[in-house]
Amino acid sequence: MNKEKLIAHFGLEKGTKIFADFLAASTRFARSGFTTTPPEALATREATCRACPEWDAAALNATGRCRKCGCSTWAKLRMATERCPIGKWEAVDKTPE
Repeated sequence: MNKEKLIAHFGLEKGTKIFADFLAASTRFARSGFTTTPPEALATREATCRACPEWDAAALNATGRCRKCGCSTWAKLRMATERCPIGKWEAVDKTPE
């Protein structure tokens, strides 16, 4: 993830927040031992995001981005430690912060 590109695209405040959230998510994912989302939960998460009005299917070379948190949904959905920013799905692995 490139902080400068995020800032150029989203502005200083939101771009910096997205970058900080990415670092926190990466840390949680690493602390969990890189635990990935089980296939059944992944399918449910994907369907939920695709149906959500906050999902931008065309973003990031058509892999998708959440307009609410700015995350790559392709990556975030696969991290068991992550949750939806508007509460549509929860983390599978509740590793402490």
